[in-house]
Amino acid sequence: MYLDMRFAAIGRSGQAQPEAVMDILPGGGGTVHMARLLGRARALELILGGELVDAELAERYGLVNRAVPANEIDAFVDRLARRIARLRPEVVAAIKATVETITPKIPHQTYAVENAALFSLFTYDMVASAHKQLAAGVQTREGECDLERILDNL
Repeated sequence: MYLDMRFAAIGRSGQAQPEAVMDILPGGGGTVHMARLLGRARALELILGGELVDAELAERYGLVNRAVPANEIDAFVDRLARRIARLRPEVVAAIKATVETITPKIPHQTYAVENAALFSLFTYDMVASAHKQLAAGVQTREGECDLERILDNL
């Protein structure tokens, strides 16, 4: 979520922040950056709901710049990257610096609040929940592909 640009393949991409359903919160800037990108209400919907969203909803909410048909995404991103690569580095830097002046910066203390909130959730109850999730197959390739169903049934 902290990348300059994000793209999703229609029919193949999914984005979720299932941590709340797993008894923690999205650390590493997950809560902070989702709120920055989506606004308070939509961030709360996706973080508290832990629902997997498709490329179209991710685009509509502002989680990704653009949803592109899966068979076109590689060519789209390649064309965009090549166009940007042809620009002088000074032009890219000047544009990014200018855009940065109008984009609200996240105060460093916000990350400290997120980290404190995350670490406060590391309790014996959370550890018991984590063991239950691991036993159900979370953190395996198959489990990650079926994460919503597994978490909904715990």
